[in-house]
Amino acid sequence: MKTTAEHIRETIDALFRSAGYSAPELLEYIEKLELENGRLTQAVRKLRLDSVRRTSSDEGMNSRLKDALRE
Repeated sequence: MKTTAEHIRETIDALFRSAGYSAPELLEYIEKLELENGRLTQAVRKLRLDSVRRTSSDEGMNSRLKDALRE
């Protein structure tokens, strides 16, 4: 079962309340990690798409052109 960030935040908040403790910087850090994770996920998706496009364009070249480009 995959837990959501909202569920984790609620759990941490409930633990803090029951312990009589508060750490708003921890929740801010979690939000920062979520944003960074989203940014990295988008970057990986873009890189994969670029890789597929590059591979398919390389396959379309004939072998003489590939040889010429290698030299």
